[in-house]
Amino acid sequence: IKEILKTDFHDGLSKEEAFNRLKKYGLNKIKDFKPDSKLKIFLAQFQSPLIYILLFASLIFYITGDYKDSLIILFVLIFNATIGTFQESRAQNALLSLRRFIETKATVIRSSQEEIIDSSEVVLGDIILLKEGEKVPADARLIETKNLKIDESSLTGESIPIHKIEKIIE
Repeated sequence: IKEILKTDFHDGLSKEEAFNRLKKYGLNKIKDFKPDSKLKIFLAQFQSPLIYILLFASLIFYITGDYKDSLIILFVLIFNATIGTFQESRAQNALLSLRRFIETKATVIRSSQEEIIDSSEVVLGDIILLKEGEKVPADARLIETKNLKIDESSLTGESIPIHKIEKIIE
């Protein structure tokens, strides 16, 4: 692993190498996006072949004078689009909340010294130091652990921290 990541497990990356990797790979964060407007989300609910068929059926009923069935179909389509808009808006809000939730600090070793940085600045090959209660700031491999227990409740639903086997990677 040392050779693949080109990292010294004791000294970490040099500050220059970390800067170069940050330029090459970019920030360690979820890409920014602009939430869609409620109107755009609502209109997107009608972009389905099945919806087109139902709209066509509603038009046929209207033309043939069966106004009641035409209005029922339109009402159901609008109700469905309203519910879909509500759910999609909540999902976008959850993603925005998640982005704010994961913005943390990380302790890394760079040029043989501990340094506290934004988790978005963690790069491939950084040696990350984790202490009790801290969040893991990036996808990482464990080099050394001592009595490691991880709260995986957000992933697995487990109510207690899971004990992990200690192992040193060379």
